[in-house]
Amino acid sequence: MTRAGHTRITQAALLRTVEAITARAFGVQASGVSARLDDDSGKLGVAVSVPLALPSLLEPRTAAGQSIVDRSREARSAIIREGLAITGMMLGRVDIRLLAGKHPAPAGTVGPTQIRRQEGTAQ
Repeated sequence: MTRAGHTRITQAALLRTVEAITARAFGVQASGVSARLDDDSGKLGVAVSVPLALPSLLEPRTAAGQSIVDRSREARSAIIREGLAITGMMLGRVDIRLLAGKHPAPAGTVGPTQIRRQEGTAQ
């Protein structure tokens, strides 16, 4: 039996979903991720801030890992893919702001270091 009606997803539910997807994509705690949603020409525009522990520049490098830019590209793709799979909504622009996390700040620095990279609208 089919019943008439509609399903409404609140903005708060969408925010928490995007934050959880982003946290999983970056391998961080969801509680540290924040998101903002807006309209991107009919698609869901997303801006997320992610605390990301950066390696110390004073310690020797032991392994050649992915760059921050590569990790962000992979995370952006995962956010778009999983966002569609979970919410059924097409994501447009996904802006990612990386905030230096967990490592203690060197003496003389003020506030968190921010690394920001914006790319065009996802296809």
